[in-house]
Amino acid sequence: MKCWKYGRVALALIGSIFLGLSITCCGTYTTGYAYVTGVQYNQIAGYKIDHDFGYLTPITGSPFPANGNDPVQEMVLPGGRFLAVINKGSNSVSMYTIGGSGVLYFQANYTTSGCNPVSLAMDAGGKYLYALDQIALDGSTGDSCSTPDNGAYGRSGRGDITVFALDSSTGKLTLITNQNTFNTTGKQATYFSVDYKPVQVVVAAGFVYVLDQAYNVSAGGVPYACAKGTGPTQAACSTPDVFLYAINESTGQLTLTQNQPLQLPTAAGGATTLSVAAGGKYLYIADAVNNRILPYTIGTGGVLQILVGGPVPNNGTSVNPDAILASSNTNFLYVANFGPSSVTTQNSNVFALTIDTANGQLQPINPALYPTGSGPIWMVEDPTNQYIYTANYNDNTVTGFIIDASTGQLSPMFKGTQFSTVGQPTFIVVSGRVY
Repeated sequence: MKCWKYGRVALALIGSIFLGLSITCCGTYTTGYAYVTGVQYNQIAGYKIDHDFGYLTPITGSPFPANGNDPVQEMVLPGGRFLAVINKGSNSVSMYTIGGSGVLYFQANYTTSGCNPVSLAMDAGGKYLYALDQIALDGSTGDSCSTPDNGAYGRSGRGDITVFALDSSTGKLTLITNQNTFNTTGKQATYFSVDYKPVQVVVAAGFVYVLDQAYNVSAGGVPYACAKGTGPTQAACSTPDVFLYAINESTGQLTLTQNQPLQLPTAAGGATTLSVAAGGKYLYIADAVNNRILPYTIGTGGVLQILVGGPVPNNGTSVNPDAILASSNTNFLYVANFGPSSVTTQNSNVFALTIDTANGQLQPINPALYPTGSGPIWMVEDPTNQYIYTANYNDNTVTGFIIDASTGQLSPMFKGTQFSTVGQPTFIVVSGRVY
């Protein structure tokens, strides 16, 4: 946008008015910050998001140390003042303050109750943070993440949710114990149990949903309870499920709402991720093995019911769907397809669909496919809902797109679409708080 220049003969009053106007017309401004975790060097890259063009500019001091090993997921907490990063290799959550110009200031590390934490979620009220561990420990003597008893998967073979209360003014986390469960030593458990090999936790409509990937018993690596026959049947051990808890907003306690988790369709042996869309009415699951999307409606008590029409095929030329993003207006759904593992094979893309807000059903947008960098592993929408960014694991880039608000179509950014980032990026989040 062109800036008009004014001569010295202009009246002082008029000059002062146009000086104020020129601040906005002379260039764009930062509309938010983006943060990308990378596991190669345990780093967090920070960027300023340009309002008019969407391009990313590194924040001063970026990349920042992750203060933990294998930072695999992160979350900007409500209000945009704090960033939580989950470290799979250190069994911890790192808390940061987001300072002026988006600079990150490390606060503290908080140990989770189990081992291999992989996912974070938060309740709608912004009071409780949920950290999902792939291995639950029972508290018995010598049971630890370095030497969990009864083999590599702990005593039960199950995963768990560690619940923290958040102090919204300081960012401090406080562990909440399970009031209804006791460990082998007779003490209250410090976690809430879920099923086998959990991979993601999300919150919708007042409920916590955990996608458990389980194990295929014929492929080895069977969890303890499945192998010993003390847990679910062998058929159940090879089938992913969704574990469901209700949230008590007063105490942070999680309560089971049904006796058995929802088992996904038998063929969905590779369901990998969860995403919630349409204001909590619908939930969509990516099924990587069968290259499809499983659409559900959230019913009474949080129970999931498959939508009319059943599973929706992923685009035929796309493979390995591993992230789903619902647009802020809940009209569009975007699926990131990781593609082949080879860095040189450029079949990674975003598959775009419309959401029928009346019934949650999906239809591909035309055109439906948009190429990304190699290995898109997560997606995020910017705070102004103009842009989408993918974190690309294979080639260490972020790909940016402009969203057409009326059609859902994506287009390249005017000042460049690919941005270099930290090594082996695993996640990307944004904060709309700018100061």
